[in-house]
Amino acid sequence: MWLDTAESVETTKILTPSTNKIWLDFCNLTDEDPWDSSILEYIEPGKDPMHNCVRTVFEHSKLINGQLFIYSKESSNNDEMHCRMRCLFSKGEMHLIYGSWIKVINGTRPQCDIVEVECRKRSFFFGFDEEEYAFYKYLHAQIYRKRLPPSLRLPKPPKKYDVHIIVIDSLSQTQFIRAMPKTLHILRDRYDAIPFHHLNKIGPGSYPNGFAFLFGKMLQDIPKSPFSRGYSGEHSSLEEACKTPLNESDQFIAFRFQDDGYITMMSEDSYTVFHYPNCHGFNKTIVDHYMRPFQLLFEDPPYKSENMDEIVHKNSCRESYYDLMDYLKDFIKAYPDKLKFSISWATNLAYNRQNALSSSDDYFYHFFKDSIKNFENSFLFIMGDHGLRYGKMRETSIGEAEDNNPALFLSVPKPLRNDLIFMQQLKTNSKELITHYDIYATLVEITNFFIPKPIIHGSSLFHPLPTPRTCDSLRIPFEYCICRSKKTLVKNDNGIGIKAAKMMVEKMNFELANSQKVAKICSQLSLIENGEIIVEDYGGEQSERVYKITFSTTPGNGKFWGIVTYDPSNQKIQILSQKFTRLNKYKFQAK
Repeated sequence: MWLDTAESVETTKILTPSTNKIWLDFCNLTDEDPWDSSILEYIEPGKDPMHNCVRTVFEHSKLINGQLFIYSKESSNNDEMHCRMRCLFSKGEMHLIYGSWIKVINGTRPQCDIVEVECRKRSFFFGFDEEEYAFYKYLHAQIYRKRLPPSLRLPKPPKKYDVHIIVIDSLSQTQFIRAMPKTLHILRDRYDAIPFHHLNKIGPGSYPNGFAFLFGKMLQDIPKSPFSRGYSGEHSSLEEACKTPLNESDQFIAFRFQDDGYITMMSEDSYTVFHYPNCHGFNKTIVDHYMRPFQLLFEDPPYKSENMDEIVHKNSCRESYYDLMDYLKDFIKAYPDKLKFSISWATNLAYNRQNALSSSDDYFYHFFKDSIKNFENSFLFIMGDHGLRYGKMRETSIGEAEDNNPALFLSVPKPLRNDLIFMQQLKTNSKELITHYDIYATLVEITNFFIPKPIIHGSSLFHPLPTPRTCDSLRIPFEYCICRSKKTLVKNDNGIGIKAAKMMVEKMNFELANSQKVAKICSQLSLIENGEIIVEDYGGEQSERVYKITFSTTPGNGKFWGIVTYDPSNQKIQILSQKFTRLNKYKFQAK
């Protein structure tokens, strides 16, 4: 069985070190053990938010094959319920346009994707007619197929294939293997999906990694350092990138597929990756079918509908990723005759489960089992943007490796699976170090299949990959590199830890004090000197040492880490990290 071989045995691939002066400019690739003894105590296979869930919402409205029906518990046609509906449309990522309320007549066909339903009645108190109130509301999503423009009415061209990307936020390769064995089995057995073992994230969170595989962009500079020749990004920092509006000229991959005659769709079950936490994002609707209005009613004012999230999800015993998968199925069903491109990004799943995805395994197993026909002529990417970023498990060495190694499985269209040379090349590349830039290059090539196009930062996975493949040559910041040598723990009385940690805290305070947003509201931080300060040596034969420093601060008890160099000849410490990543959770504390 596959799990008994490649995934559970540690293997190492060593590339010959280069002759330049970049430190650690080589690649040791190791397959981590998903069941390593150091993380077993943090695995929670039984955790299931829907376990023993009792539905408390009676769903009076049903959207079936494009028709809206209203039911009461007594009748399937109760005209006294006074139900109405309206369509919801998006303008860009953060603006909602409301359609007009219209009375629901059974069989009504809403001409939109997102439909809000509300049933109202009047209350009476001692004979006085009180105000009308809503006793029922619900939110539905579908794919409404409009009349296509002439350019898209042509039949589906031969030898071109659909493309579907399913992103599970914060999902690492080994976590997928550990937590979703049934899903893994059907992907390998029925889809011939190939696992790419060494996808390396290129930034801390969803924003930079999303831009890498959906735009092909490196957002921020990688400074010149002992680990890097230095590279210029689109912007000097993630903050600057965040402030820059996106527009039609940007190389968003969905635009490329639209230009190639594809019908496009995108859905997310949380804040959009291009806007969160408060970035500019797009000011236009970016795909033909955009589920964004559905999520806007769950998020922040001014569009948040009171209790709608609880009604549609918790009180209906539904998880938010169900919405995405239903929307995807409806999309495929609505356009059997057209080329389709979709992005389905499930954020809440891994965030809500932390390291316990097992309870979603049944759902995805049956989803893929029932969808084999839907995907047999598709490129199907099942992937993560990064691994788990916070919590006790993340503080382990395996947790660090998982954070930097997101999942990637690729299933190609059935006709291509018989091309032995093509499949062998994919399998060869699946053992190489790759990045999200390579996924973007692959997607671009699909839009004109096997007609290569130059990509600045990545290479298509369909062809032999250029060498050498090191973190620096692939523009992976050293902090996230999965092919460096293992670190050695330095003794506590090293004399470096406290000094380096204080320097990092000083830098953090400088950034806080000079921030227009938080300078007046954030406390200065202090190092917890009597707390644990961990110093780890990256090794190497160079005289100047490279250390990872992990430390905690007060107030807030935040746990952070950063990288420094130390020159023994003059005892000079220099900070290399641009950011200091927090290891422990902070959401509730920040609130």
